[in-house]
Amino acid sequence: MQPASTTSSLDQLFEDLGHPNPYVQTEAFLEMVRHHEVASLPRLLLLLDHEDVVKRRAAVRALGVFGERAMLPLAERFDTSSDPIVRASCVKAYAQIASNRQGIVFPAEAMAVLEGALQDTSPVVAIAAVMTLGQVGEQALPVLLRISRGDNEAQAVAAVNALAGLDHPDVSSCLAELSSAEGTDTYVRETALSALARVEELHKRQPRKE
Repeated sequence: MQPASTTSSLDQLFEDLGHPNPYVQTEAFLEMVRHHEVASLPRLLLLLDHEDVVKRRAAVRALGVFGERAMLPLAERFDTSSDPIVRASCVKAYAQIASNRQGIVFPAEAMAVLEGALQDTSPVVAIAAVMTLGQVGEQALPVLLRISRGDNEAQAVAAVNALAGLDHPDVSSCLAELSSAEGTDTYVRETALSALARVEELHKRQPRKE
């Protein structure tokens, strides 16, 4: 059993997650990670369906700081929830993890959640999954390439925009293929052309390797 002082201290930190000042929220969840890791993680997962949007979003940001430790608990929370708000929050928490820890390797369970989320009945969850895959980066490249060529125009556009942010040689060829293929949706083609121009401009600005 935790000492009463520790419990009351953690309770206060969870109260601070609902504070309107983002700085207070950040300080609260950083303190959780530093001193209350074991006790705070399950409580944060329970906040992913909280009616207070401020607290719910703060919980998503907090889980992003836990990094690897939150990967599997988030997968379990996603898989066992019928609430689209919870599922969307789990996906967004993965995006936070990827953003906070560039190059972090997502375990198979987490990647399975993101791929499964692409077929979610909630459009919010499905589009959030595409955007999160873009944050994951090169590990998600095969999935993003497949989505960009798929029949779901909204996801394809999101995937194209995500691909444009990846520094990988396959990206340019994929965007060029999409922009010239006869069967490509008009909006997807326009997005691919715009993304290809951005990628090529970025490559021009990069210093040449000797």
